[in-house]
Amino acid sequence: MKKLLIRTALLEDAQSIFEVHKNSVESLCGGDYAPDQIAMWLDGRSPSTYREAIAAGNLWLAYTDTLQGFVEIDGHEVSKLFIRGDAAGQGIGARLLNEALQRIKNAGHPNAYLEATLTAEKFYAAFGFRKIGEGTFSRGNSPVSIEIIKMELDL
Repeated sequence: MKKLLIRTALLEDAQSIFEVHKNSVESLCGGDYAPDQIAMWLDGRSPSTYREAIAAGNLWLAYTDTLQGFVEIDGHEVSKLFIRGDAAGQGIGARLLNEALQRIKNAGHPNAYLEATLTAEKFYAAFGFRKIGEGTFSRGNSPVSIEIIKMELDL
């Protein structure tokens, strides 16, 4: 793999972030979620979905010659972490998660929280996150939802 760089996202990155998010969900989560769940998950998302986090400086990118993945934080929560399907399993998610956790810790939070997909639960558990609950996620008024695992890590 080419050298992986981590940098803060810029507003002009929003389209690429959206494309990676869509690619990640469609190519990595089909084993755990049905097609209607994947469609609901992505429904209504667009490049503008990421603008607030980018403007706040809370979204970081991992890229080589193209965007490979991204991570977003909101306070002490890792709110998004997505890797391109063809880039999964190469340590990119680990680099992004470590970046996010360091920033959460540097902001003075004693722990980090996240809501993992069924697909990502084992990944987070390998970093020491422990399950503290379960829930569901849906968008808008959709009757379709996906199962999530609420997880926490002491920093």
